[in-house]
Amino acid sequence: GAATQALPPSPMSNGTPNQAYPITPIKSFSDKREYRIVNLKNELNAILISDPDSDKAGAALDVHVGHFSDPELLPGLAHFLEHMLFMGTKKFPSENLYSQLVSKHGGRSNAFTSTENTNYYFDVVPDKLEVILELFAGFFTEPLFTPSATEREMKAVHSENAQNLQNDAWRQFQLLKTTSNPKHPFSKFGTGNLQTLRDAPKEKGVDTRSELLKFHKKFYSANIMKLCILGKQSLDDLEKLAVKYFSDVENKSVAVPTWPSLPFPKEDMGFLFKIVPIKDLRRLDLMWPMPPVRGHYKKKPNSLLSHLLGHEGQGSILSALKNKGWANELSAGLNQECTSFSAFAVSIDLTPKGLENYEGILKIIYQYVRVVKRATDKQWEDIFAECRDVAAMNFRFKGKESPFSYTSSVAGKMQKYNLPDVLEGPYKYEKLDLKLVREYVDTMNPRNMRVHLVSHDFKEKTTEKEMWYETEYSREKISEELIKVLESLPESKEVALPSKNEFIATEFSLVSQKTEGKATAKTYPKKIVDEPGLIAWHKTDDIFYKPKGQVYLSFSSPLLFASPRATVLTDLFTTSTEESLAEYTYDAEIASLSYNLSKTKKGLQLKVQGYNDKLDVLLFKVVEKIKRLEVEPSVFDRLKERVTRQYKDFTKQQPYRHALHNQARCLEMNYWSVQSKIEEIKSITVEELQAFAKTVCSLGDLEMLVFGNFSEKKAAEMVRKVQKILDVKPLAPAQRCQLRCVQLTPGTTYTLQKKGYNENDVNSCVCALYQIGEETYPVLARHSMLGHLIREPAFDQLRTKEQLGYSVFSVATNVVGSLGLLILVQSPSKGAKYLDDRVEAFVQMYREALTSMGEATFEANRTALIKKKAEKDKTMAQEANRHWGKILYKEYSFDKVDREIEELKKLTRQDVVDFFDKHIGIGATRAKLSTQVFGKGAQIPGVEKKGAGDEGASKAEKPKDEAEEKIPPVPKDTASQIEVKDFDDFVRTMPLFPAFLR
Repeated sequence: GAATQALPPSPMSNGTPNQAYPITPIKSFSDKREYRIVNLKNELNAILISDPDSDKAGAALDVHVGHFSDPELLPGLAHFLEHMLFMGTKKFPSENLYSQLVSKHGGRSNAFTSTENTNYYFDVVPDKLEVILELFAGFFTEPLFTPSATEREMKAVHSENAQNLQNDAWRQFQLLKTTSNPKHPFSKFGTGNLQTLRDAPKEKGVDTRSELLKFHKKFYSANIMKLCILGKQSLDDLEKLAVKYFSDVENKSVAVPTWPSLPFPKEDMGFLFKIVPIKDLRRLDLMWPMPPVRGHYKKKPNSLLSHLLGHEGQGSILSALKNKGWANELSAGLNQECTSFSAFAVSIDLTPKGLENYEGILKIIYQYVRVVKRATDKQWEDIFAECRDVAAMNFRFKGKESPFSYTSSVAGKMQKYNLPDVLEGPYKYEKLDLKLVREYVDTMNPRNMRVHLVSHDFKEKTTEKEMWYETEYSREKISEELIKVLESLPESKEVALPSKNEFIATEFSLVSQKTEGKATAKTYPKKIVDEPGLIAWHKTDDIFYKPKGQVYLSFSSPLLFASPRATVLTDLFTTSTEESLAEYTYDAEIASLSYNLSKTKKGLQLKVQGYNDKLDVLLFKVVEKIKRLEVEPSVFDRLKERVTRQYKDFTKQQPYRHALHNQARCLEMNYWSVQSKIEEIKSITVEELQAFAKTVCSLGDLEMLVFGNFSEKKAAEMVRKVQKILDVKPLAPAQRCQLRCVQLTPGTTYTLQKKGYNENDVNSCVCALYQIGEETYPVLARHSMLGHLIREPAFDQLRTKEQLGYSVFSVATNVVGSLGLLILVQSPSKGAKYLDDRVEAFVQMYREALTSMGEATFEANRTALIKKKAEKDKTMAQEANRHWGKILYKEYSFDKVDREIEELKKLTRQDVVDFFDKHIGIGATRAKLSTQVFGKGAQIPGVEKKGAGDEGASKAEKPKDEAEEKIPPVPKDTASQIEVKDFDDFVRTMPLFPAFLR
C-alpha cells in the first residue's frame, strides 16, 4: 500500500531534472524576503534568500550523508569529519582562520551530524558574506585534514562524547540503537571516541586520516548537497556568489544511501526493556515502528496522530492518567524520522504509583487508540480542518528567524520537501487521506510495540549493559496474555476525542496601520499607570504589524524567597497553579496562545503571548487562579514528589552547571542551596501550601507591560482588571526587594574548590570570573568589546590547541548589576586546578595578542560589535522581551543599546588594553573568583592525599606529550589568595555593591 512506499525522489536526485529552474518557493504572507532556487551545473541545488533589511548574512550547506554511512571499522567517522572540515583548506591552510574571521566579523559558525545528514552553517555582517563564503566553499572541495589537527581533534570528539556519558537522553537513544537490528545502520554508535577513531583502527592497521579523505571523496558530492545563502544582495548577485564558489564542488553522481533492512523487524517487537537512569527519572516510553512519513508531508498522518495522542485536555490519555495519580506529563509524536522508516512514541513521566501500574497505563493508551480507530469520517475531517487552520494561521503570520538558524534549517528542509514546498512544507495540510491515516493507526497495535520502563527501582535487578554508555538494562518478552488483553479492550468512558477548540483566533485586524515610505523614529513603551503598588507600560506594535501581543506581569514580594522554605513553597505554588490550569490552557496552546508563570529574583513573573484575539481571556483566567488557588491533597502529593525529583536531578547535571551554581552562591544574597530545598520540602504539607497560597497576593508591587496589537485604551482596561482580581496591598519602601552582589576586593584571588555533585561524572570544571564592577556606559562598552574580542582566541587556545575539553566558553556577564568576564572550561581528563592554571596562562598570553593587534583588525571587530548591538529585533516577542528586561529590574533605559553604541564609537584599542590590565591581567587591581569542581578521579590539591594515584592532572605538572610542550607557561598569581570555605559565611562577611533594584 501507499504507506510503505519510499520517499518520492527530490526534484534533483541523480540528475534527472523533472522541473524547470529557477523555482520560486511558496512563502508566507508576512515574509518580505525574496527567494529563488537554482540548480548549478554540477547538480547542486541552492536556495538564495534576498533580504535588504537583514543585519546579518549567512549560509548553510547540508550533505545527505550522516553516521548511518560510517564504515563498520570506524564508528563516529562522519561526525569526526564534520569537526575536521573547519581545520583548514588547500587555499586557506591556517587552522583557525575560518572561525577567526567569522568571529572578527560579528558572526558565529556551527555544524551537526545526524543519522543521514551533516549540516554546516554560519552568519556574519552582510558586507563580509563573500569573504567567508569563499573559505566555507573550500570545505567541500579541498579540505586539508592535516595529520596534527587530525590527532588533536579526535580529543575534541572524545571530550564531546565524555560530556554525554552521564546524560540520560543520549544513553537511552543509544540503547534503542544498540538493541535494534544489527544489520541496519541505525544500530551504530554515531559520536565516536578515541577508542573508535584512534586505537581500534591503529590495531587493525587502518589509517583514520586516509579514511577521512576516502569518506569525503565518496560522499561529499554536489548532487546530494543543498546550499542556502541569505544576504542583503539581489537574487541575481546571490546567484553569482553560488555559481562562483560552489560550481567547483565535484559531482560524483552519488545515490542517497539506502538500506534494504529495517531497524525494528517484526520478530524484535513485543519486548519490555527495564532501564536504570542516571537522574531520578521515572518514565514509560511506548514505541511503534511505522513506514516512512516524509513522502506524505502534504497529508501529515503522523501530525494528526500526535495531535490526538498528545492532547492534554478532557478525555485525553494524560487526563485519564492524572485522574488516577499515575502520571505528570505526556508527549506523543515521531521519535525517529528517516528516509526508510519512522517510529512513533508516547512518552510519559510517571509517579511511583504509575510505575507500579504500568500495565494499567498501557490499557488506557490502547483504549484511546481504540477510540481513534473507531473515529468516523466526519470526526477525522473536523480534526484535520482544525490542524490545517492553526497551521495555515501560523504560516500566514510567521515571525522572522535569525539568519544563523534559518539558513541551516532551510538547507535541511531542501532534502526533505519538494523544492516549491521547502518553506511551507511543515505547515502544509493539503488533503485528508483517510485510507493512509488508518494504515498508520493500524501500526499502533500491541504486537508491533516496544516498551521502555525507566526507573532507579531497577538498580541491581538488570542483566545487561549497553556497550557504549554502560547503561544497565534487562529485556523480557511481553506476555501473550497481556497482549491479548490489550487487543480486545472494552469501550472506556475515561477517554474520548478532543472537543472543538474555542481558542483559535478568528479576528486578525490591526490596531495600527503601516505607513509606507515614511521612516519612523524609534518608539518605546509609555507609562500609562503610576501609583503605589502598580506601574503599567504600553506600546502598540509599530514594526511587525501582526495580530499578536505579549502581556508581562511582575509581582514583586520579598516574602516569596526570604528563606529556603519560602522558595520551596513558591516553587510548589507555581507548579500547582500550572497543574490546575493544564486542561483548560492546552487548547490555547494548540492555538498558539501560551502563558508562562515563573520565579524571578524578586518574585513571580507571568507572561502571556500569542494571537491577541483571545489573549485577555487566558490572561484573566490565569490571574484568577493565582489569586484563588485550591490544591487537592492527592494532586499535592504527586507534585511534591515531582518537585523533589527536580531538586535532586540538579546533582546529575553537567559539572559546569554546578560550578555556576557555586559561583552564584558566593556572589548573591538569598541564593539558597539545592540541598537546603531538598531538606525543607520533606516536611511541607498541603495545608501549609494552601495557607501560603492565600498570602501570596496579600502584599506586593505589580508592574505590567502590554505590548503588541493593543490600543492604549484596551491595555488600560486589561491592567485595571488584573489589578482588581489580584487586589494586592503595596509594599512600603523599606520592604522592597533589593538585589545586591558581593564586592570582591581588588588585588585578591578567591578560590572555591568542591567535589562534583555527581560522583560518577569524570568531568571537572573551572569557572574563572574576573569581576569588573558597576555598570556605567564607558565601562559597559569596554566590557562588551573585550568579551567580543576574547571569545574566539579562548576557544582556539583552550579547546582546539590544548584540547582540554569540549565545553570551553568565555562570556561578558552581569550578576545583578555587577559586570564580569567569565571563562569556563570543562574537561574529562584534567583536574580543575590544572584548568584554572591553563586559563591564567591563556589570559597572560592574550594580553600580548591584544597589545600587538593591528588597528585595522581592532576597527573591524569594533564595527562588527556595533552592528551586532544595532541588530533589529526579528520578532515582536524579541522586542517585547528586550523592553521587559529594562522594566523588570527598574532600569527603564529603553535606549540603552544606542547609548552603548555611542561609547563604542569612541573606544580605542588602548582603552581596551588599559581595561584588561585593570581587571583581567594579574595585578593589584584585579579581583578574581575561581570556582572549581573536581570530577571522579580528579583530586583537590592538598586535601586528599595520594590514593587513586591520578592527582597529576590537578597539579601544574610538566605536560607529557609533545603537542602539549608548546603550551604557554603558567604565570605566578601575585595577588593575595583567599580560600572560600563556606558560602553563607562568605556572603555575610563581604562588602556588597549598592542595590541593583532601587
